[in-house]
Amino acid sequence: MRVVHKVEDTVKILELSISDDRQKLFARVTPKDEYDLATVEDLVANISAIAPAELLEMDVIKDICQELTHQKGCESRRVARGREPQTGRDGKLVWLVRRFRPGKGSNEEREFADLFTLGLFENIEKGMEIARIYKPANGTAGVDVLGKEIPARAGKPFAARVDKSVELRGEPERNNYTSVIAAIAGYVHDEGDKFAVRDTLVISGNLDWNMGHIDFIGNVRVSGDVQKGFHIKARGSIEIMGGVLGENVLTSQQSITVKGFHQGFEKSLVSAKGDYFVGIAHGVAADIGGNIFIAREARDCQLRSGMAVHASGAAIVGGSVWCVRGLEAKTIGNEAGVKTIIELRNELEVTKEYRDLSENIKKHEAAAAALELHIGPYLKNRQRVPLLKNQFRVKIAALLSKYDEVSQSLERLRDKERGMRESKPVEGDARVSVIGHVYAGAELGAVDARLPILESVAGPVSYRRSGAQGEWNSEPFQTIKRG
Repeated sequence: MRVVHKVEDTVKILELSISDDRQKLFARVTPKDEYDLATVEDLVANISAIAPAELLEMDVIKDICQELTHQKGCESRRVARGREPQTGRDGKLVWLVRRFRPGKGSNEEREFADLFTLGLFENIEKGMEIARIYKPANGTAGVDVLGKEIPARAGKPFAARVDKSVELRGEPERNNYTSVIAAIAGYVHDEGDKFAVRDTLVISGNLDWNMGHIDFIGNVRVSGDVQKGFHIKARGSIEIMGGVLGENVLTSQQSITVKGFHQGFEKSLVSAKGDYFVGIAHGVAADIGGNIFIAREARDCQLRSGMAVHASGAAIVGGSVWCVRGLEAKTIGNEAGVKTIIELRNELEVTKEYRDLSENIKKHEAAAAALELHIGPYLKNRQRVPLLKNQFRVKIAALLSKYDEVSQSLERLRDKERGMRESKPVEGDARVSVIGHVYAGAELGAVDARLPILESVAGPVSYRRSGAQGEWNSEPFQTIKRG
Protein backbone atom coordinates (compact mmCIF):
# COMPACT_ATOMS: atom_id res chain seq x y z
CA MET A 1 0.00 0.00 0.00
CA ARG A 2 1.11 3.54 -0.55
CA VAL A 3 0.01 6.82 1.05
CA VAL A 4 -2.05 8.90 -1.37
CA HIS A 5 -3.36 11.65 0.91
CA LYS A 6 -2.38 13.20 4.27
CA VAL A 7 -4.21 15.72 6.49
CA GLU A 8 -2.80 17.26 9.71
CA ASP A 9 -4.67 19.67 11.99
CA THR A 10 -5.07 20.32 15.74
CA VAL A 11 -7.35 17.29 16.13
CA LYS A 12 -5.49 14.49 14.33
CA ILE A 13 -3.06 13.35 11.72
CA LEU A 14 -4.89 11.42 8.92
CA GLU A 15 -2.99 9.34 6.38
CA LEU A 16 -4.92 7.59 3.60
CA SER A 17 -3.33 4.60 1.82
CA ILE A 18 -4.60 2.72 -1.22
CA SER A 19 -4.32 -1.05 -1.78
CA ASP A 20 -2.38 -2.45 -4.71
CA ASP A 21 -5.58 -3.41 -6.53
CA ARG A 22 -6.91 0.16 -5.99
CA GLN A 23 -10.13 -1.24 -4.55
CA LYS A 24 -9.61 -0.38 -0.84
CA LEU A 25 -8.73 2.84 1.01
CA PHE A 26 -7.23 2.56 4.51
CA ALA A 27 -6.94 5.25 7.20
CA ARG A 28 -4.16 5.72 9.76
CA VAL A 29 -5.24 8.19 12.47
CA THR A 30 -3.05 9.73 15.20
CA PRO A 31 -4.73 11.92 17.88
CA LYS A 32 -3.40 15.47 18.61
CA ASP A 33 -4.04 18.02 21.36
CA GLU A 34 -7.64 18.87 20.46
CA TYR A 35 -8.69 15.23 19.81
CA ASP A 36 -11.92 15.70 21.74
CA LEU A 37 -13.18 18.10 19.04
CA ALA A 38 -13.20 15.39 16.36
CA THR A 39 -16.40 15.12 14.26
CA VAL A 40 -17.68 12.65 11.70
CA GLU A 41 -18.36 15.49 9.26
CA ASP A 42 -14.74 16.59 9.41
CA LEU A 43 -13.44 13.05 8.76
CA VAL A 44 -15.87 12.55 5.88
CA ALA A 45 -14.77 15.84 4.32
CA ASN A 46 -11.09 14.86 4.61
CA ILE A 47 -11.64 11.42 3.01
CA SER A 48 -14.08 12.68 0.34
CA ALA A 49 -11.33 14.92 -0.96
CA ILE A 50 -9.97 11.86 -2.84
CA ALA A 51 -12.71 9.19 -2.64
CA PRO A 52 -16.34 9.52 -3.89
CA ALA A 53 -18.81 9.81 -1.05
CA GLU A 54 -20.87 6.83 -2.23
CA LEU A 55 -17.85 4.55 -1.74
CA LEU A 56 -17.26 5.53 1.89
CA GLU A 57 -17.93 3.06 4.68
CA MET A 58 -19.77 5.34 7.11
CA ASP A 59 -20.00 2.85 9.99
CA VAL A 60 -16.21 2.55 10.07
CA ILE A 61 -15.69 6.33 9.89
CA LYS A 62 -18.13 6.90 12.78
CA ASP A 63 -16.31 4.30 14.83
CA ILE A 64 -12.94 5.95 14.13
CA CYS A 65 -14.36 9.33 15.19
CA GLN A 66 -15.72 7.81 18.40
CA GLU A 67 -12.34 6.30 19.21
CA LEU A 68 -10.58 9.59 18.38
CA THR A 69 -12.65 11.55 20.91
CA HIS A 70 -11.24 9.14 23.51
CA GLN A 71 -7.68 9.90 22.38
CA LYS A 72 -7.39 6.62 20.51
CA GLY A 73 -6.15 6.38 16.95
CA CYS A 74 -5.93 3.51 14.45
CA GLU A 75 -3.20 1.99 12.30
CA SER A 76 -5.07 0.70 9.27
CA ARG A 77 -8.82 0.67 8.91
CA ARG A 78 -10.70 0.45 5.64
CA VAL A 79 -12.79 3.56 5.11
CA ALA A 80 -13.77 3.17 1.46
CA ARG A 81 -14.15 0.37 -1.07
CA GLY A 82 -14.44 0.44 -4.86
CA ARG A 83 -16.73 -1.65 -7.10
CA GLU A 84 -15.26 -4.55 -9.03
CA PRO A 85 -16.23 -4.69 -12.71
CA GLN A 86 -18.72 -7.48 -13.52
CA THR A 87 -17.64 -9.65 -16.43
CA GLY A 88 -20.40 -10.13 -18.99
CA ARG A 89 -22.31 -13.42 -19.16
CA ASP A 90 -20.76 -15.88 -21.59
CA GLY A 91 -22.68 -16.89 -24.66
CA LYS A 92 -24.58 -20.15 -24.21
CA LEU A 93 -26.37 -22.89 -26.11
CA VAL A 94 -29.99 -23.64 -25.15
CA TRP A 95 -31.50 -26.86 -26.54
CA LEU A 96 -35.10 -26.93 -27.67
CA VAL A 97 -35.19 -30.69 -28.36
CA ARG A 98 -34.15 -33.91 -26.65
CA ARG A 99 -30.72 -35.10 -27.79
CA PHE A 100 -29.56 -38.69 -28.24
CA ARG A 101 -27.93 -39.92 -25.04
CA PRO A 102 -28.28 -43.73 -24.95
CA GLY A 103 -28.52 -45.22 -21.48
CA LYS A 104 -28.38 -41.77 -19.82
CA GLY A 105 -31.94 -41.66 -18.49
CA SER A 106 -32.18 -40.74 -14.83
CA ASN A 107 -33.07 -43.34 -12.23
CA GLU A 108 -36.30 -41.50 -11.55
CA GLU A 109 -37.28 -41.64 -15.22
CA ARG A 110 -36.44 -45.34 -15.43
CA GLU A 111 -38.36 -46.17 -12.25
CA PHE A 112 -41.67 -45.03 -13.64
CA ALA A 113 -41.18 -45.38 -17.43
CA ASP A 114 -42.17 -48.25 -19.70
CA LEU A 115 -38.69 -49.72 -20.22
CA PHE A 116 -39.61 -50.67 -23.79
CA THR A 117 -40.29 -46.98 -24.56
CA LEU A 118 -37.48 -44.90 -23.09
CA GLY A 119 -37.65 -42.06 -25.64
CA LEU A 120 -33.93 -41.28 -25.48
CA PHE A 121 -34.02 -38.92 -28.44
CA GLU A 122 -36.42 -36.79 -30.44
CA ASN A 123 -37.18 -37.08 -34.15
CA ILE A 124 -36.10 -33.92 -35.96
CA GLU A 125 -37.76 -32.75 -39.15
CA LYS A 126 -35.82 -30.77 -41.74
CA GLY A 127 -36.17 -27.03 -41.09
CA MET A 128 -36.95 -27.50 -37.37
CA GLU A 129 -35.37 -25.12 -34.84
CA ILE A 130 -33.38 -27.39 -32.52
CA ALA A 131 -31.40 -24.92 -30.39
CA ARG A 132 -30.54 -21.27 -29.78
CA ILE A 133 -27.08 -19.78 -29.33
CA TYR A 134 -27.36 -16.71 -27.11
CA LYS A 135 -24.85 -13.89 -27.57
CA PRO A 136 -22.51 -12.89 -24.70
CA ALA A 137 -23.37 -9.85 -22.54
CA ASN A 138 -21.11 -6.78 -22.31
CA GLY A 139 -20.76 -6.77 -18.53
CA THR A 140 -20.89 -3.86 -16.00
CA ALA A 141 -17.99 -1.39 -15.50
CA GLY A 142 -16.55 -0.92 -12.02
CA VAL A 143 -14.74 1.95 -10.25
CA ASP A 144 -11.61 1.99 -8.12
CA VAL A 145 -11.66 3.47 -4.63
CA LEU A 146 -10.67 6.91 -6.01
CA GLY A 147 -13.61 6.93 -8.43
CA LYS A 148 -11.79 6.03 -11.64
CA GLU A 149 -13.82 3.77 -13.96
CA ILE A 150 -12.59 0.21 -14.53
CA PRO A 151 -13.81 -1.22 -17.86
CA ALA A 152 -15.68 -4.54 -17.75
CA ARG A 153 -14.67 -7.57 -19.81
CA ALA A 154 -17.33 -8.87 -22.19
CA GLY A 155 -18.47 -12.51 -21.92
CA LYS A 156 -17.01 -15.14 -24.19
CA PRO A 157 -19.08 -16.14 -27.22
CA PHE A 158 -20.21 -19.78 -27.43
CA ALA A 159 -17.96 -21.50 -29.97
CA ALA A 160 -20.27 -23.94 -31.75
CA ARG A 161 -18.71 -26.55 -34.01
CA VAL A 162 -21.27 -27.70 -36.56
CA ASP A 163 -21.35 -29.32 -39.99
CA LYS A 164 -23.62 -29.03 -43.01
CA SER A 165 -26.42 -30.92 -41.23
CA VAL A 166 -27.38 -27.72 -39.38
CA GLU A 167 -27.78 -24.09 -40.37
CA LEU A 168 -27.12 -21.09 -38.13
CA ARG A 169 -29.75 -18.44 -38.79
CA GLY A 170 -29.93 -15.00 -37.20
CA GLU A 171 -33.25 -13.20 -36.98
CA PRO A 172 -33.13 -9.37 -37.35
CA GLU A 173 -35.89 -8.92 -34.80
CA ARG A 174 -34.07 -11.14 -32.32
CA ASN A 175 -30.64 -9.68 -31.82
CA ASN A 176 -29.74 -11.66 -28.70
CA TYR A 177 -29.54 -15.18 -30.17
CA THR A 178 -28.91 -17.21 -33.31
CA SER A 179 -31.27 -20.05 -34.23
CA VAL A 180 -29.85 -23.51 -34.98
CA ILE A 181 -31.94 -25.07 -37.77
CA ALA A 182 -31.84 -28.72 -38.88
CA ALA A 183 -30.79 -28.95 -42.54
CA ILE A 184 -31.75 -32.66 -42.69
CA ALA A 185 -34.19 -34.94 -40.87
CA GLY A 186 -32.78 -37.17 -38.13
CA TYR A 187 -31.73 -36.87 -34.49
CA VAL A 188 -29.38 -34.52 -32.62
CA HIS A 189 -26.05 -36.08 -31.72
CA ASP A 190 -24.43 -33.94 -29.05
CA GLU A 191 -20.78 -33.91 -28.00
CA GLY A 192 -20.64 -30.73 -25.91
CA ASP A 193 -19.66 -27.83 -28.16
CA LYS A 194 -19.80 -30.12 -31.20
CA PHE A 195 -23.12 -31.33 -32.47
CA ALA A 196 -24.88 -32.41 -35.66
CA VAL A 197 -28.11 -33.86 -37.00
CA ARG A 198 -27.61 -37.44 -38.13
CA ASP A 199 -29.97 -39.30 -40.44
CA THR A 200 -28.72 -42.75 -39.40
CA LEU A 201 -29.24 -43.98 -35.85
CA VAL A 202 -26.40 -46.39 -35.05
CA ILE A 203 -26.81 -48.77 -32.09
CA SER A 204 -23.36 -50.15 -31.38
CA GLY A 205 -24.51 -53.30 -29.55
CA ASN A 206 -27.82 -55.09 -29.13
CA LEU A 207 -31.20 -53.40 -29.20
CA ASP A 208 -32.38 -54.11 -25.65
CA TRP A 209 -33.44 -52.39 -22.41
CA ASN A 210 -30.75 -49.72 -22.84
CA MET A 211 -32.53 -48.28 -25.88
CA GLY A 212 -36.08 -49.63 -25.85
CA HIS A 213 -38.30 -49.52 -28.92
CA ILE A 214 -37.03 -47.41 -31.82
CA ASP A 215 -39.26 -45.02 -33.76
CA PHE A 216 -36.93 -43.01 -35.98
CA ILE A 217 -37.37 -40.57 -38.83
CA GLY A 218 -34.26 -41.80 -40.69
CA ASN A 219 -32.19 -44.98 -41.06
CA VAL A 220 -31.50 -47.45 -38.22
CA ARG A 221 -28.41 -49.68 -38.00
CA VAL A 222 -27.99 -52.26 -35.21
CA SER A 223 -24.54 -53.80 -34.99
CA GLY A 224 -25.72 -56.64 -32.72
CA ASP A 225 -29.04 -58.47 -32.23
CA VAL A 226 -32.57 -57.19 -31.76
CA GLN A 227 -33.61 -58.82 -28.52
CA LYS A 228 -36.99 -60.50 -28.08
CA GLY A 229 -39.95 -58.12 -27.99
CA PHE A 230 -38.21 -54.95 -29.18
CA HIS A 231 -39.61 -53.09 -32.21
CA ILE A 232 -38.09 -50.82 -34.85
CA LYS A 233 -40.05 -48.33 -36.92
CA ALA A 234 -38.05 -46.26 -39.41
CA ARG A 235 -38.85 -43.82 -42.18
CA GLY A 236 -35.55 -44.84 -43.76
CA SER A 237 -33.92 -48.27 -44.00
CA ILE A 238 -33.32 -50.81 -41.20
CA GLU A 239 -30.08 -52.80 -41.11
CA ILE A 240 -29.44 -55.45 -38.45
CA MET A 241 -25.98 -56.99 -38.51
CA GLY A 242 -26.90 -59.78 -36.08
CA GLY A 243 -30.19 -61.59 -35.58
CA VAL A 244 -33.79 -60.82 -34.63
CA LEU A 245 -34.86 -63.01 -31.72
CA GLY A 246 -38.66 -63.07 -31.90
CA GLU A 247 -41.87 -61.14 -31.18
CA ASN A 248 -40.46 -58.13 -33.01
CA VAL A 249 -42.23 -55.66 -35.31
CA LEU A 250 -39.98 -54.15 -37.98
CA THR A 251 -41.49 -51.51 -40.26
CA SER A 252 -39.65 -49.39 -42.80
CA GLN A 253 -40.62 -47.04 -45.60
CA GLN A 254 -37.49 -48.24 -47.41
CA SER A 255 -35.65 -51.57 -47.01
CA ILE A 256 -35.03 -54.04 -44.16
CA THR A 257 -31.87 -56.17 -43.85
CA VAL A 258 -31.27 -58.93 -41.29
CA LYS A 259 -27.81 -60.39 -41.83
CA GLY A 260 -28.27 -63.28 -39.43
CA PHE A 261 -31.20 -65.34 -38.16
CA HIS A 262 -34.69 -63.81 -38.12
CA GLN A 263 -37.10 -65.48 -35.68
CA GLY A 264 -40.74 -64.61 -36.19
CA PHE A 265 -43.99 -66.33 -35.18
CA GLU A 266 -46.70 -64.80 -32.95
CA LYS A 267 -46.57 -61.04 -32.31
CA SER A 268 -43.97 -60.51 -35.01
CA LEU A 269 -44.31 -58.64 -38.31
CA VAL A 270 -42.06 -57.31 -41.05
CA SER A 271 -43.30 -54.54 -43.32
CA ALA A 272 -41.24 -52.59 -45.86
CA LYS A 273 -42.02 -50.54 -48.94
CA GLY A 274 -38.63 -51.47 -50.35
CA ASP A 275 -36.73 -54.77 -50.25
CA TYR A 276 -36.21 -57.37 -47.51
CA PHE A 277 -32.83 -59.11 -47.14
CA VAL A 278 -32.44 -61.99 -44.68
CA GLY A 279 -29.93 -64.73 -43.92
CA ILE A 280 -32.24 -67.31 -42.33
CA ALA A 281 -35.94 -66.67 -41.65
CA HIS A 282 -38.10 -68.83 -39.40
CA GLY A 283 -41.81 -68.18 -38.92
CA VAL A 284 -41.55 -64.67 -40.34
CA ALA A 285 -44.66 -62.87 -41.63
CA ALA A 286 -43.54 -60.21 -44.11
CA ASP A 287 -45.36 -57.68 -46.29
CA ILE A 288 -42.75 -56.36 -48.71
CA GLY A 289 -43.37 -53.85 -51.48
CA GLY A 290 -40.12 -54.70 -53.28
CA ASN A 291 -38.02 -57.85 -53.65
CA ILE A 292 -37.26 -60.47 -51.01
CA PHE A 293 -33.68 -61.80 -50.86
CA ILE A 294 -33.01 -64.99 -48.83
CA ALA A 295 -29.41 -66.13 -48.35
CA ARG A 296 -29.79 -69.60 -46.79
CA GLU A 297 -33.31 -70.63 -45.73
CA ALA A 298 -36.89 -69.55 -45.14
CA ARG A 299 -38.83 -72.02 -43.00
CA ASP A 300 -42.54 -71.83 -42.10
CA CYS A 301 -42.76 -68.21 -43.24
CA GLN A 302 -45.61 -66.18 -44.70
CA LEU A 303 -43.87 -63.99 -47.28
CA ARG A 304 -45.58 -61.45 -49.56
CA SER A 305 -43.52 -59.65 -52.20
CA GLY A 306 -44.72 -56.92 -54.57
CA MET A 307 -41.90 -57.92 -56.93
CA ALA A 308 -39.86 -61.16 -56.86
CA VAL A 309 -38.27 -63.55 -54.36
CA HIS A 310 -34.56 -64.23 -54.95
CA ALA A 311 -33.27 -67.29 -53.06
CA SER A 312 -30.92 -69.02 -55.52
CA GLY A 313 -28.77 -70.30 -52.65
CA ALA A 314 -31.58 -70.97 -50.19
CA ALA A 315 -34.23 -73.53 -49.31
CA ILE A 316 -37.91 -72.55 -49.02
CA VAL A 317 -39.48 -75.01 -46.56
CA GLY A 318 -43.08 -74.85 -45.30
CA GLY A 319 -45.33 -71.82 -45.11
CA SER A 320 -46.32 -69.83 -48.17
CA VAL A 321 -44.80 -67.29 -50.52
CA TRP A 322 -46.84 -64.89 -52.65
CA CYS A 323 -45.00 -62.86 -55.28
CA VAL A 324 -45.74 -60.86 -58.42
CA ARG A 325 -42.75 -61.37 -60.70
CA GLY A 326 -41.80 -64.85 -59.62
CA LEU A 327 -39.49 -66.83 -57.34
CA GLU A 328 -36.08 -68.42 -57.77
CA ALA A 329 -34.82 -70.85 -55.13
CA LYS A 330 -32.28 -73.59 -54.65
CA THR A 331 -34.97 -75.96 -53.28
CA ILE A 332 -38.68 -75.80 -52.49
CA GLY A 333 -40.01 -78.10 -49.74
CA ASN A 334 -37.98 -80.97 -48.29
CA GLU A 335 -37.70 -84.74 -48.39
CA ALA A 336 -40.23 -85.05 -45.54
CA GLY A 337 -42.96 -83.66 -47.82
CA VAL A 338 -43.67 -80.52 -45.79
CA LYS A 339 -46.40 -78.54 -47.51
CA THR A 340 -44.85 -75.47 -49.11
CA ILE A 341 -47.01 -73.11 -51.18
CA ILE A 342 -45.65 -70.76 -53.83
CA GLU A 343 -48.21 -68.47 -55.48
CA LEU A 344 -48.01 -65.95 -58.30
CA ARG A 345 -50.40 -63.09 -57.61
CA ASN A 346 -51.05 -59.60 -58.89
CA GLU A 347 -49.88 -56.41 -57.19
CA LEU A 348 -53.10 -56.01 -55.19
CA GLU A 349 -53.32 -59.59 -53.98
CA VAL A 350 -49.94 -59.48 -52.21
CA THR A 351 -50.96 -56.46 -50.12
CA LYS A 352 -52.03 -56.52 -46.49
CA GLU A 353 -55.41 -55.12 -47.57
CA TYR A 354 -56.09 -58.24 -49.66
CA ARG A 355 -54.95 -60.55 -46.87
CA ASP A 356 -57.21 -58.76 -44.37
CA LEU A 357 -60.05 -59.07 -46.87
CA SER A 358 -59.41 -62.81 -47.24
CA GLU A 359 -59.38 -63.25 -43.46
CA ASN A 360 -62.66 -61.35 -43.21
CA ILE A 361 -64.21 -63.63 -45.83
CA LYS A 362 -63.11 -66.71 -43.84
CA LYS A 363 -64.70 -65.30 -40.69
CA HIS A 364 -67.96 -64.64 -42.52
CA GLU A 365 -67.92 -68.14 -44.01
CA ALA A 366 -67.39 -69.64 -40.55
CA ALA A 367 -70.22 -67.53 -39.11
CA ALA A 368 -72.56 -68.57 -41.93
CA ALA A 369 -71.69 -72.25 -41.39
CA ALA A 370 -72.38 -71.97 -37.65
CA LEU A 371 -75.75 -70.31 -38.29
CA GLU A 372 -76.68 -73.07 -40.75
CA LEU A 373 -76.17 -75.67 -38.02
CA HIS A 374 -78.35 -73.72 -35.56
CA ILE A 375 -81.13 -73.07 -38.10
CA GLY A 376 -81.20 -76.63 -39.46
CA PRO A 377 -83.93 -77.58 -41.97
CA TYR A 378 -85.71 -74.25 -41.60
CA LEU A 379 -82.99 -72.59 -43.72
CA LYS A 380 -84.36 -74.26 -46.89
CA ASN A 381 -87.95 -74.61 -45.67
CA ARG A 382 -88.76 -71.16 -44.29
CA GLN A 383 -92.50 -71.52 -44.80
CA ARG A 384 -92.60 -73.81 -41.77
CA VAL A 385 -91.27 -71.12 -39.41
CA PRO A 386 -94.72 -69.45 -38.78
CA LEU A 387 -96.04 -72.85 -37.63
CA LEU A 388 -93.55 -73.04 -34.76
CA LYS A 389 -94.38 -72.25 -31.14
CA ASN A 390 -93.91 -68.62 -30.08
CA GLN A 391 -90.52 -68.74 -28.33
CA PHE A 392 -88.93 -71.12 -30.84
CA ARG A 393 -90.44 -69.20 -33.80
CA VAL A 394 -88.90 -65.91 -32.58
CA LYS A 395 -85.50 -67.57 -32.12
CA ILE A 396 -85.44 -69.17 -35.60
CA ALA A 397 -86.67 -65.96 -37.23
CA ALA A 398 -83.84 -64.01 -35.57
CA LEU A 399 -81.26 -66.60 -36.70
CA LEU A 400 -82.59 -66.46 -40.28
CA SER A 401 -82.36 -62.67 -40.25
CA LYS A 402 -78.79 -62.86 -38.97
CA TYR A 403 -77.92 -65.49 -41.60
CA ASP A 404 -79.27 -63.28 -44.39
CA GLU A 405 -77.26 -60.34 -43.07
CA VAL A 406 -74.04 -62.40 -42.94
CA SER A 407 -74.68 -63.87 -46.40
CA GLN A 408 -75.18 -60.45 -47.97
CA SER A 409 -72.03 -59.11 -46.32
CA LEU A 410 -70.11 -62.22 -47.46
CA GLU A 411 -71.22 -61.72 -51.05
CA ARG A 412 -70.06 -58.09 -51.00
CA LEU A 413 -66.67 -59.16 -49.68
CA ARG A 414 -66.36 -61.85 -52.37
CA ASP A 415 -67.25 -59.30 -55.05
CA LYS A 416 -64.51 -57.03 -53.75
CA GLU A 417 -62.04 -59.90 -53.72
CA ARG A 418 -62.92 -60.85 -57.31
CA GLY A 419 -62.50 -57.22 -58.32
CA MET A 420 -59.02 -57.05 -56.82
CA ARG A 421 -58.01 -60.29 -58.57
CA GLU A 422 -59.43 -59.35 -61.96
CA SER A 423 -58.33 -55.69 -62.02
CA LYS A 424 -54.69 -56.68 -62.54
CA PRO A 425 -53.74 -59.94 -64.26
CA VAL A 426 -50.79 -61.98 -63.04
CA GLU A 427 -47.68 -61.01 -65.00
CA GLY A 428 -47.36 -63.28 -68.01
CA ASP A 429 -43.60 -63.66 -67.66
CA ALA A 430 -43.75 -64.52 -63.97
CA ARG A 431 -42.35 -67.96 -63.15
CA VAL A 432 -41.08 -70.22 -60.39
CA SER A 433 -37.52 -71.34 -61.04
CA VAL A 434 -35.70 -74.03 -59.04
CA ILE A 435 -32.00 -74.85 -59.27
CA GLY A 436 -31.91 -77.98 -57.08
CA HIS A 437 -35.16 -79.82 -56.24
CA VAL A 438 -38.89 -79.24 -55.97
CA TYR A 439 -39.98 -81.80 -53.40
CA ALA A 440 -43.29 -83.62 -53.16
CA GLY A 441 -45.60 -81.66 -50.92
CA ALA A 442 -44.87 -78.37 -52.64
CA GLU A 443 -47.71 -76.62 -54.43
CA LEU A 444 -47.66 -73.90 -57.05
CA GLY A 445 -50.70 -71.66 -57.31
CA ALA A 446 -52.22 -68.62 -58.95
CA VAL A 447 -55.74 -67.94 -57.62
CA ASP A 448 -57.66 -70.90 -59.10
CA ALA A 449 -54.83 -72.60 -61.04
CA ARG A 450 -53.06 -75.12 -58.81
CA LEU A 451 -50.15 -77.47 -59.43
CA PRO A 452 -49.49 -79.85 -56.52
CA ILE A 453 -46.08 -81.52 -56.76
CA LEU A 454 -46.78 -85.21 -56.18
CA GLU A 455 -43.29 -86.49 -56.94
CA SER A 456 -39.99 -84.72 -56.39
CA VAL A 457 -38.51 -83.03 -59.45
CA ALA A 458 -34.81 -82.39 -59.95
CA GLY A 459 -33.79 -79.03 -61.29
CA PRO A 460 -32.82 -76.82 -62.81
CA VAL A 461 -36.39 -76.27 -63.94
CA SER A 462 -38.88 -73.41 -64.28
CA TYR A 463 -42.68 -73.42 -64.01
CA ARG A 464 -44.91 -70.90 -65.76
CA ARG A 465 -48.59 -70.50 -66.48
CA SER A 466 -49.68 -70.63 -70.09
CA GLY A 467 -52.65 -71.49 -72.27
CA ALA A 468 -56.21 -70.19 -72.19
CA GLN A 469 -56.88 -71.53 -68.70
CA GLY A 470 -53.51 -70.49 -67.34
CA GLU A 471 -52.36 -74.05 -66.61
CA TRP A 472 -48.97 -74.63 -65.00
CA ASN A 473 -46.28 -76.12 -67.24
CA SER A 474 -42.61 -76.90 -66.72
CA GLU A 475 -40.03 -75.47 -69.09
CA PRO A 476 -36.26 -75.04 -69.27
CA PHE A 477 -34.76 -73.15 -66.36
CA GLN A 478 -34.76 -69.40 -66.62
CA THR A 479 -33.41 -67.16 -63.91
CA ILE A 480 -35.54 -64.45 -62.31
CA LYS A 481 -34.14 -61.07 -63.27
CA ARG A 482 -33.43 -58.58 -60.54
CA GLY A 483 -34.91 -55.13 -60.75
